[in-house]
Parts: sequence; structure tokens; C-alpha cells
Amino acid sequence: MADGLLKSVKKLGIRYNSIKMNIVGMNINTFEAKVILGLKVGYSEELITLNQVKSAIREIAPTIEGYTFSGTLTPGEIIVAGKNEYQEPCILITTSIYPRFPQEKTKFKKEFIEFIGKLAEELKQERIGITFTDESLMIETKYCKHPDIK
Repeated sequence: MADGLLKSVKKLGIRYNSIKMNIVGMNINTFEAKVILGLKVGYSEELITLNQVKSAIREIAPTIEGYTFSGTLTPGEIIVAGKNEYQEPCILITTSIYPRFPQEKTKFKKEFIEFIGKLAEELKQERIGITFTDESLMIETKYCKHPDIK
């Protein structure tokens, strides 16, 4: 077992000898992606449901050759306060290069960007931001009425 993991296990008060663990993928670097998906169709009052998001994910993932989406969907709310005020229900989509599905970072990013772009269009979003561990970007879709990305 890796020394760092053993120290963490001991720190948590878990007796290593009392549990059976198979530690795999210890050589995989952490790399994450997050997306806040607004649930209003094009900033209108029409709302997208969680089930519609799940259905769209299941429909779109297989359209990207060799791609598997493995991640979490967490309901939340976008809030903008200050000079401009805005609120919108949202879903936080998180994923990572996961030890069970290891891959090269550039390939992961390319496929995830394509996946999220297609998801945004399917759900009629004007724009969507992606935050990776090393950079952030925004996609404006064909539904974007007021492009503002420079």
C-alpha cells in the first residue's frame, strides 16, 4: 500500500489490518472537469428537468466514438449578485480521469468538450462554461442570441 494512503487511513482511525483493500490506479494523476448547466431553456422561463438532462446524457454519450461519461449530477442554483442580479436552477456536472477509466488528459478534454457542446445544444442552452483542473473555457452554441466571447 502506498505510504500516503496508509498515513491517511491511520489518521482516520481505521485499522488497516481489519479491512481488505485492493488499491489500484495509484499512478493516475487527478484531472477534473466541472460544468454548471443552467436549467432554463435559453434564459426563458421554460425549465429543463433532471430527467431530461439524464436522458440527453444517455443519448449523446454514445455519439462520441469511444466515449464513456462517468460523473455526478448535483442540483443547485446559479446566483449572480452585485451590479447584475440573476438566479437560475442548475445542475453541476462533475467528472474526472478516473482510475477505472484512465486516459490521456488531452483526449479526455477533447471528448468532454465535444460531449458538453452537444449536450448544451440538445438542451437549447445559449452558452456553457467548462472548468478543467488546468483551464476554463466557454462554448457558445447555435442558440446564442448575444455572443459575448472575445
